[in-house]
Amino acid sequence: MTITDTPPVSTGATTPQTAADAYRSIDMERVRQIVGHPPQFIADKKADFVGEFAMRFIAHSTFFCMATSDETGQIDNSPKGDPPGSVRVLDPWTLAVPDRPGNKLADSFENIMRNPAVGLVFFVPGIREAVRVNGDAFVTDDSELLQMLGAEGKPAVLATVVRVREVYSQCGKAVIRSKLWDGDQRGLAEAVMLGGDFGSLAVSEQASKMTAALGDQLSGLGDLLEHDYRHGLY
Repeated sequence: MTITDTPPVSTGATTPQTAADAYRSIDMERVRQIVGHPPQFIADKKADFVGEFAMRFIAHSTFFCMATSDETGQIDNSPKGDPPGSVRVLDPWTLAVPDRPGNKLADSFENIMRNPAVGLVFFVPGIREAVRVNGDAFVTDDSELLQMLGAEGKPAVLATVVRVREVYSQCGKAVIRSKLWDGDQRGLAEAVMLGGDFGSLAVSEQASKMTAALGDQLSGLGDLLEHDYRHGLY
């Protein structure tokens, strides 16, 4: 197919034709034929709380994205950046996310009012892996919380409180391929890792479950991850 910049052609009540119409969709069975199934320890890595390492990771995150959806499934994904510590872990089951002055569209808030489900992905400069959190959210104007979430001497405009349902790590292949953190000099990665490796630290709160899945391989998880980064990017 030749890519064109011709506007879609509408035919009355039908959906306009676009470049997408030149391709066929496949079902999940076909997807699994191509990508396969995850090892058991990866399938089991999700937790329902924020462990110590994930807390430290979120506390040092300077960039994250928050995905929301309305009741019809229409998605919005909002990028957010702040100094380290902007998102607070109130307890292992609760996050507080600040809102700063912006364009006033309030798409995320509109969605949360209709559908509380949210998905967040956190990044720390210099660390290839990410931490992901899924949960249910609501919006608050509690003055004490807004002060806690303040920056540059100003309180947050509003706060999104997230009841955590899932916490898990994401491998670093996307960041490696994009060379996203090349050249970052702030030392945030060292403050998070404390001399350890991401693979071991990320599963430390689930040691019993991971031991059952990995057995003797648990101690070498960091090496396994590094090997996959070196030989499995493409």
